[in-house]
Amino acid sequence: MNTFNKTRSTMSAEMDALTVVNQLRDLAADPLNRRAIVEDQGCLPGLILFLDHPNPQVVYSALLAVRYLAECRANREKMKGELGMMLSLQNVMQK
Repeated sequence: MNTFNKTRSTMSAEMDALTVVNQLRDLAADPLNRRAIVEDQGCLPGLILFLDHPNPQVVYSALLAVRYLAECRANREKMKGELGMMLSLQNVMQK
């Protein structure tokens, strides 16, 4: 793969990540969706992975989604106990 294609592939992957995390953020913005997102098997672990993404825009959208989800009191304990959540948040604060 030449350098141009590699760069284009990387940009495409970052845009895909940004698109996905923005959609998740938009869903989390609606209070009616918050419990379902946290109870879903893949959403919260996926969101945690976005907190460690190299693109700051992806991390920012993931942080907004986490904030929205945490506004629902019923979600907080599950979120705190989710594997990697607290460590990823600590890493974001250190950056």
